[in-house]
Amino acid sequence: MKYKFKICALSLLLLLGACQKDIGFGNIDTTYDPQVFIEGILIPGETAKIFISNSLSFFHEKVSPQEIFARGAIVELVSENISEKLQPDSTFDKFRCRWTPFYKGQEIIEYNKTYSLKIDLAGKSYQASTTIDQPKISIDRVEYVENFYDVYGGHDGVIVYLKDQANLANFYRFQMDRIIDNSRKHAHVLDVVTNDCTQEGEQYLVSDLGRTVFSDGPLDGKELKMFIEVSFEYLEGDTATIYMQSLDAQSAAFFQDLDNQLQSILNPFVEPVFLHSTIENAFGVFGSAVRSEPVLFVYPQDNP
Repeated sequence: MKYKFKICALSLLLLLGACQKDIGFGNIDTTYDPQVFIEGILIPGETAKIFISNSLSFFHEKVSPQEIFARGAIVELVSENISEKLQPDSTFDKFRCRWTPFYKGQEIIEYNKTYSLKIDLAGKSYQASTTIDQPKISIDRVEYVENFYDVYGGHDGVIVYLKDQANLANFYRFQMDRIIDNSRKHAHVLDVVTNDCTQEGEQYLVSDLGRTVFSDGPLDGKELKMFIEVSFEYLEGDTATIYMQSLDAQSAAFFQDLDNQLQSILNPFVEPVFLHSTIENAFGVFGSAVRSEPVLFVYPQDNP
């Protein structure tokens, strides 16, 4: 028995040695050519905000929006009755304690208009257009849900009910605006984000945009019931303002790709998804959203 064991062990070592092979990759080109990323969603009643940044390699260290902001761009927005050059501006994100830069317009965006965007940056031009003609829908009611399940697991959140407008392909995205202080954390990062720029009890606005895009599909013209995970912690009595955005079809497809890409990263059984940009020669989206009238929501209990 010992003799046979030694023979087997020796054979295994010889086999492993025979399978070993050094593979050379040659000279690997580690240079990365940054690409322009553009995001602009026009909302009637507001001024335009266009976010323009330079992409980084996948394994690049974490950076702030200021570091990747594409400075020096000439950004023009044109419709049938306006033509304006957007100017660099920024807002301070008190939740993440950082500045978020963008290009800002002065003219109020109007419903039922077509807007064309032109960007000149570093010798290259980028163009896109959007027509704002999606229907403005009304939220029937909002309910609290302590626990529901989707492909990401179990969540708490809200259920939004609305009547879909018939005979149209409609695409909806959730928006929740809240006034919070630094005792309310983001549900996905909790203590990972360190808030050291606000005082105890100091309040500030946060906007929670849903990652999932809902479409009416086979439920055209019927009541839609949408389960939505919320992003920030809450206590009983906390209030929020809820909207549903009606997106144009191209923007809806882009944001759905983003959500599907996240699923493929988290779940190895989901096929990888590539983003389909709505802007030629750049990554990103230029489109529009029409918001519903706001609905006040009061949390009936503390978050689980």
